[in-house]
Formats: sequence, C-alpha cells, structure tokens
Amino acid sequence: MVGRQLARSLSQRRRTALGVAAAAFFFSAQGVAAQNVTPFFSFNQSPIIQLHGLPAIDNAGILRAGQARYRLVHDLASDYTLHTTATENLLFDGETNRTTLVYARGIGTGWEWGLQIPYVRHDGGWLDGFIEDWHDTFGLPQGGRDTAPHNQFSFLYQRQGVTQLALSEAVSGIGDVRLSAGWQWPGGDKAQRLAVRAALSLPTGDSRQLRGSGGTDFALWLVADRAYRWWDWPATVFGGGGVLLLGDGEVLADQQRPAALFGSIGAGARVLPWVSLKLQADFHGPLYQRSELKEVNATAMQFLMGGDLQLGKKVQLDLMVGEDIIVHASPDVVFHIGLSLTD
Repeated sequence: MVGRQLARSLSQRRRTALGVAAAAFFFSAQGVAAQNVTPFFSFNQSPIIQLHGLPAIDNAGILRAGQARYRLVHDLASDYTLHTTATENLLFDGETNRTTLVYARGIGTGWEWGLQIPYVRHDGGWLDGFIEDWHDTFGLPQGGRDTAPHNQFSFLYQRQGVTQLALSEAVSGIGDVRLSAGWQWPGGDKAQRLAVRAALSLPTGDSRQLRGSGGTDFALWLVADRAYRWWDWPATVFGGGGVLLLGDGEVLADQQRPAALFGSIGAGARVLPWVSLKLQADFHGPLYQRSELKEVNATAMQFLMGGDLQLGKKVQLDLMVGEDIIVHASPDVVFHIGLSLTD
C-alpha cells in the first residue's frame, strides 16, 4: 500500500513537472523559420466512432505537382467500459486494430488528392494485463478493468430493452474507404502555412461488424501550422478544425446526429536532426444523441504523446500513445505507429 501511494505521489509530481515544462516550452517560443513538425495521423478509435468519417487533420503542407506520399498507419485501441442506467446497458470490452494504407499525390496549382483504405479488426486482444499495470504505475483509474476477465470480447449496447448492437466474436475486413482532397491557401511559406482539406467516406465496410457506418460521410476542415525556434530546437505549433457531416448510417441510426465539429491542436520540437517529440490533443462533438452515456453521447478528447524518427530523407516513422482525457468517450489507451514515404 505504501509503495503504491509513493508511486502515485511520484506520478502526480511527474505530471506537474511535465505540465510546467510544457508551459515553459510554449511560452519561450520565438517565431523563426524551421523544419515543420507534422501532426499524428490519428483520430478517435472508439468502436462506434471510428466507423464514421472523422478525419485525422493531416498537415498544413500540400504536396507539389507530381509529388506522392505513401503511408501505412496502424492504431491499436483497447476499450473497457461498463455502464448501466434505468434505460441503457453498455459494455465495450475488446480491442480494435485499424490498419490504413494512405496515398496522396500533388496535382499542381496548390491541389492534392488522396485515397485511404482501412482494414479493421475487432477482437478480445491481449493488452488487458499490460494496461492494468500501465494505469497502476501512473495512478490512472482502472474503470473496472482490473475486476473483469482478461482478453474477453463484447461490444454490447441496449437501449429501452432493445439490443442496438452486439458483437461477441472476432470480426475483420475492409472498412469505409475514403477519398481526400487538399488545397494550399496562397500567401504562406514554410514558416507559416494554411490548407483547406476535405474527405468523403464511402460505405464499403460492413456496418453490422462495426467496420463501416453504412452511410456516406463528408468532412471539411482547415489546418495550419507555424514554425518557431524553442531554445536551440526547430519547432512547430499546429492545429485545425472543421465539421463532419454524417450520412444516413446504419449504426444506432435513430440516435445518429447529422453533424459534429472536430479539431486538433498540438506542437512538436526537433530535438535531434532525426528525432521530434510531439504533444497533441484531439477533440470532437458527440456523433450520437438521446443517451445518458458518455460512450454514446459526449464530447470526446484525447491526449496524444510521442514523436517521429526520420529514418531517411524521405522516410518518417511516427510513434504515439493516446489516453482519454474525457473518460469513456474514447478508448482507454491507443498505440499508434505510422510509416510514411514522400517521394
């Protein structure tokens, strides 16, 4: 007991120190041209959110004519949340693996287009014991995970006595394919950029297996960044936001909202020529309504921390861990890895 209290005390002091360091990091910035650090290519991986067209904000730089970018992105999200009210029962106990092949090409005059093909798997996974230890070490709430059997799988939601969704066997397959476009706002430079981006999510995934929404979604947003120098480090502040318009989906169809706002904000510094450290917060409004549960009807916010490694002039590896700031509105923990090649 004493050891656990000491660990939690040290964890609280560590978080306080990190907060003070982050504040100093932001306020010591002075604007100069520098190599841009880009956002994590990630979004909320909740089983009933990831199937919609909620986008990663991407970066504020549009590819030049003929230039191409290839990405292979993997997100592993672990969920455990159990809630019961007078009218609703919900259990999300499982893991979601989402692997996405992303292609984008510049077509000139400030424009680019792209294609995203995801492969989604829901199952019981293997991370429960590791995440319990993670939460215990950093003094984070277990949310009942430590009292439940390990590596079980159930995505269940009942409302007013009617089962709205139920998955208890592992499923996998292609998710909703997305088409994307971007346009560089004129007048910027490498030190300060602004882009308009859009994405169209097509109903190619099976909504009964929570691999797709069953509807066509459209997202439109702005993303900007600005290069700085923090002490001796080239650094970038980035952010963006927009609106997601949801089509007539088949998952919780009578509770789906027509639209939701979303955004991201973050910063990163290149601490070595080949290493960047990044912090990012992603948020979005609720995609569903007529529910008392945060898992269904709540604004979600995640805190992402990690960085990227420049493996070569054209190759970048992103590594990230995400935690839910608003508990239960997004997965407990998300592990992200992304490999990109820009020619």
